[in-house]
Amino acid sequence: MTSSSSILPTSTKEIEHPPHGAIHNQTNTSSFKISKDDWGSKSTSLIDEKYPEPPKDGGVTEEIFGITVKDPWRSLEEIDSESAQKFIQEQNKLSIPELLDHPLRADLERSVEQIYNHSKMDTPELQFDDYYYWNYNKGNWPRDILVRSKNLNKHFGKDPLSLVEKEKPEIFFDLNQLKDTSIYAHTFSPSGRLWSVVLQQSGSDWQSIRVIDTVTKEPVEKDVGGSKFTFGLTWIGDEGYIYKRAMNYGTQEGSFAVPDGKFGMFYHRIGQPQSTDIAVFPFTGEFDDYFVGKTYVVSSDLSLGSISRNWLTFDIYRNTNPETQLLVIELPTDLSKADGKYIKEAVKTKRKWITKAYTGETRYIGSLESDKHFFYSTADGYPTGRIISFEGNNWDNIKIDDRLPTEEFVPINEEGYQLHNAKVIGRKVIMLIYLKHACASIVFVNGLTGKKIGETDVEETKGEIELSKDINIPIPEEEFELSKTSKVIIPEHGSIQLKISNRFDSDEFYFQVDTWVAPSYTLKGELIKRSNDSTNLEVDISNINEISNSTLSNGLNENLVCFQTFYESIDGQKIPIFLCHPHDLDLTKPNPTLLHAYGGFCAPLTPHYDAFFASFMRNLRGIVAIAGIRGGGEYGKTWHDAAKGIKKSVSWDDFSYAAKYLQSLGLTKPELTAIYGSSNGGLMVTACTNRTPELFNTVFADVAITDLIRYHKFTLGRMWLGEYGSPEDPNEFPILLDTSPLHNIDQTKSNYPSILVTTADHDDRVVPSHSLKYLAELQSKFPLNQNQKQKQLILGKLYKDAGHESSSKNLQNKVEEVVDRLIFTLLTMKP
Repeated sequence: MTSSSSILPTSTKEIEHPPHGAIHNQTNTSSFKISKDDWGSKSTSLIDEKYPEPPKDGGVTEEIFGITVKDPWRSLEEIDSESAQKFIQEQNKLSIPELLDHPLRADLERSVEQIYNHSKMDTPELQFDDYYYWNYNKGNWPRDILVRSKNLNKHFGKDPLSLVEKEKPEIFFDLNQLKDTSIYAHTFSPSGRLWSVVLQQSGSDWQSIRVIDTVTKEPVEKDVGGSKFTFGLTWIGDEGYIYKRAMNYGTQEGSFAVPDGKFGMFYHRIGQPQSTDIAVFPFTGEFDDYFVGKTYVVSSDLSLGSISRNWLTFDIYRNTNPETQLLVIELPTDLSKADGKYIKEAVKTKRKWITKAYTGETRYIGSLESDKHFFYSTADGYPTGRIISFEGNNWDNIKIDDRLPTEEFVPINEEGYQLHNAKVIGRKVIMLIYLKHACASIVFVNGLTGKKIGETDVEETKGEIELSKDINIPIPEEEFELSKTSKVIIPEHGSIQLKISNRFDSDEFYFQVDTWVAPSYTLKGELIKRSNDSTNLEVDISNINEISNSTLSNGLNENLVCFQTFYESIDGQKIPIFLCHPHDLDLTKPNPTLLHAYGGFCAPLTPHYDAFFASFMRNLRGIVAIAGIRGGGEYGKTWHDAAKGIKKSVSWDDFSYAAKYLQSLGLTKPELTAIYGSSNGGLMVTACTNRTPELFNTVFADVAITDLIRYHKFTLGRMWLGEYGSPEDPNEFPILLDTSPLHNIDQTKSNYPSILVTTADHDDRVVPSHSLKYLAELQSKFPLNQNQKQKQLILGKLYKDAGHESSSKNLQNKVEEVVDRLIFTLLTMKP
């Protein structure tokens, strides 16, 4: 890790050019046309090659529950071993020239760079130092710069490095001055004087925590290490914070990472050595191997020096299923007295509960001045979600370890739509975000009266019409529109990002809107009181930035369109699917089509702008289809439960039937169908390749889980037992073995598609051995034919200094990955 002294924000004068590694402004090449002759033109470099030989030693044959299981590539689990490193080097030596030497590589790189090359800002956050903070990227910078200003109207959207603009925001923290480092989360202390940032090195899930003085912009202490999945610190006053850490972390060590073991929630006091941190909630004993997502301070007044009562919540998970118990303790009114010893003792002896029994998720969303506190909850038989409340004056009437009395404030949606997110605004209004077939609908409710104030869903979500073979699919009007007036249009097929920015005592708030077909944009909301009646409230929403000139000049205003329809899966279940394409694409004939889904962990796949999808539509003139298959969270817990554990294959059937549906409409055909999945989605595409290879031509399996027999033995894979089922269970093991992608590659099927397998050297979530063993098995069963007559091409690439999540990668890495996939499509598909 870089030392603190070398990573201080650099002044504007010291950065007069784009940061090192930035892409440069290019002429508009975002929609250059690719001729038919450029498709399917494989390089001749493979003619005299063969796939790399996997390690021949280290293979294992085991008897598990009476079943013989062969694992010939076990040695590839030791990624740092000489044999594994040799295998990786040989894979890259084979794949990189194939992907780099294509004659259209440079054109595609410039085009993808242009897709990224537009000004980007996230939601501004108003802190108690009276500054607004937000991330800014001119578009061609490797990483964002955190900026700030006290005048949002003047400075939002302005380039902090501009040599022309006189009015521009101040640079607060420039991530481009750190090597291979990304921000995982950040939080301000109650006074706004201290800023904490959770940093990742080279994409690793291991994290370090730095605290910076917002006045001097200098670190206040040595970085805190040993952290993992700390989703933003929880400040307890300005004196200290709670974070997640490995129990066995040696605080004097130079490395921030340790072997995975037991974890816990720790209290760290600012200025004290990390060795004095106290485990206030260790994941041991009665909560052995459980974990806490994020703690929240519950109070009607979160400002420093407040005399309001304060509580602290712990959302306790058994595994990655969306099921929690919400434990609550009371903190002292003077938060400076709430040190680690106090919190640890209160968790043991003074705890009470909002929810118990792991029947759903519950989390804090905000409070009223009256000491009424609100929680989003899918627990206790309400899986589509509702809002419940707790009155602070009831705390003293409840015995230790009992449940607190709560009341329903917002019931479940009458139409059955999923409550996706909620936030209390200005201690007066609750903002509710529902998912309607994976699309966002916002409802505002008066927190004082419970009455609905308004909603943004002016028109019902369309797409209920079933399409048949004998009708023409209409080309809808442009999906995305930004208004330059006070009138605001939220796209019909859009989503609202989970981060809703609002200082608890402010009547203004900010949120971002996403679509599949254009970059996200930020909207401002404000509570308006129309009369002397304090309960008579309205919500006004407006733009705070117009379409930038760079966005208009680089072709991003091209008319890409999106609509939604539904198809039937194997059991008749209707599945939502988005279809996106250039507005002038001829849909009366088959087109190259990229099919994508996720289908896991109750995570909904909602609209978001993706450069791979945009470039597939623009440059390859294709269709991008996104299916909301079961196993995800598009319709909440029941949608997830339908395809988890040993029922995971339900989601794979949903996905294969999406391909059948698109092909039955004549939109595409198997030889023009590519599929893409990452992580759990990588499991899905590799499983579907085994089950229905005849449906696909090209497969992108990124950081994929492929070994369902041993996934639980690496890093925190044991937390996925609720998602995939247990290989330690004699009843579940045979099903996992029969469905594991690694163990079910059938070489008798000659119609296997071409497959690009990608992973990353710092992925310690889905360890690279999943991809390496899968590659070894694939390539051994489908060897390169010397006369190049076989259908499929199987390549593997390991990205260096990269991790599991795309958000941790710099711009050059992102461009490289997108272009690799585009080139592989050109190599393996022939329209």
